[in-house]
Amino acid sequence: MAKVLEFQAKNIKPFTSWLKRFSLIDNSLLLEVDENAQEFLAKTYNPEKSVVKFSRISFEDAGLELTSKPSLKERVKVGIYHIPRLIKSLEHFVSEEFYFGFKYEEIVGENAGFAGTNILIKNSNLKMSLNCTPLHIFKYISDNQFITNIASITPAVSFELPSLKIEKINSLCNLDNEYKFIDFKTKEGKLTARGKTFEFKLADAAKNTGISIYKEQFEKVDMENYDVDLSDDRIVFKSKESRTITVTSMVEKDEKYDESSTDF
Repeated sequence: MAKVLEFQAKNIKPFTSWLKRFSLIDNSLLLEVDENAQEFLAKTYNPEKSVVKFSRISFEDAGLELTSKPSLKERVKVGIYHIPRLIKSLEHFVSEEFYFGFKYEEIVGENAGFAGTNILIKNSNLKMSLNCTPLHIFKYISDNQFITNIASITPAVSFELPSLKIEKINSLCNLDNEYKFIDFKTKEGKLTARGKTFEFKLADAAKNTGISIYKEQFEKVDMENYDVDLSDDRIVFKSKESRTITVTSMVEKDEKYDESSTDF
């Protein structure tokens, strides 16, 4: 028998803003609703799995108050097929408080747990019901798998990366649009972000290291302030403003970066 996790929504903009950070990578999402911890969380990745993002937000910070008390020991997993469609649906309810619910049912067998079947949204004037996507289309990443495997590295360099520097790198990359890579490399005691036509200092660095990623991978990093760990195969961006970690993996360059052709 289906049950419902019920919320009273006061200001949905924090929740929709949180959802948008995942749509930078993919429009579908496996959302986890943790009634016990009073939070939403999700992990997503691009088709090549070269960018993986994990983020969580409390019900309170999302502008939602849990009104049902199911006392579930496990999370409810909600398959969202198209994040922008859910956001547009929620935007019809921004003018007043409204009901927001996740209808779910228990799954038995090998993948036992709780799966969302419908997302319910309503106020005194409008009611909407959105079907949830079956869970089997998602490859589930556990919290432990992300923390101890995907985001676990021995950094060669650790540094702070404020949003202003992210904005600067993006702007330089747009000017350098014929080159599809960003090279993070230490040279002469400093770590720089390099393109074909620019070299931008990020931090002092004693240890020699280097990694290349695609510009489009870097574009998936939210515009926030970060603590960054860099190794020879991954970069881990840990936000200082939200409970978000983004991991980008190195790429094998299919064109040679010719240092001698660029005079810095």
